[in-house]
Amino acid sequence: MESLTSIKGQVAVVTGGTAGMGEATALRFGAEGAKVVVIGRTKEKGDAVVKKISEAGGEAMFIMAECADESEVKHATRTIIDNLGRVDILVNTAGGFIDAPPLEEVSNADMRHNFDWNVTAKFLITRELVPVMKSNNYGRIVNISSVAGRTARNGSSIEYSTNEAAILGMTRRLAVELAPFGITINAIAPGLVLTPRVRRHPPEILAEREKSIPVGRMGKPEELAHAIWYLCTPGAAFTTGAVLDVNGGNWTG
Repeated sequence: MESLTSIKGQVAVVTGGTAGMGEATALRFGAEGAKVVVIGRTKEKGDAVVKKISEAGGEAMFIMAECADESEVKHATRTIIDNLGRVDILVNTAGGFIDAPPLEEVSNADMRHNFDWNVTAKFLITRELVPVMKSNNYGRIVNISSVAGRTARNGSSIEYSTNEAAILGMTRRLAVELAPFGITINAIAPGLVLTPRVRRHPPEILAEREKSIPVGRMGKPEELAHAIWYLCTPGAAFTTGAVLDVNGGNWTG
């Protein structure tokens, strides 16, 4: 009987895989026996993640690419196929946010930049890798969104909240389109997670934010990686178009 939890030997692509949730996911996949492709913008960080996976007995490679750039994404996907021949899993963690200015201070350029950073980056690599998954009649895709795409109560900027909601809409639509091909696509909506970017905020600000989380603390990147892993297993075949809220009770729908 086929294992419902094993991803051993599968090719797993993780964008934004050089830090935070992306790094934790890449390390988890490596520990589970997947062949991991880490995509990021910084070679030094990417090589460091690959080294960690290799030293733990896993298999990994790094590709430097800006996921919002179409030509770089096309080059990255060609490199993956040329070297590994297939893709079974795609996790889109590449993205980011800025502090929330009032509406009057948000420029058109801000909106376009943040849309490219958070939505276009996920769209481009998904578009390029889906044909490979279709050819194998199998695939698992996970998009990282945010609790900011679920509720406006967390103080996020207008551009970030809009983009994160767009990711959820894209995920739902593609779930319907890709289901006949054995491909699932789901989204994770994290709350406040203790990533390197979050750690840069003043401790007093983080302490205040923690008070609003029912479980009383921020999430750990490894906890997000575990949720992502589940959605990428063979046993998650009947779950598609879903949004998994991993936020310590900060948003319960």
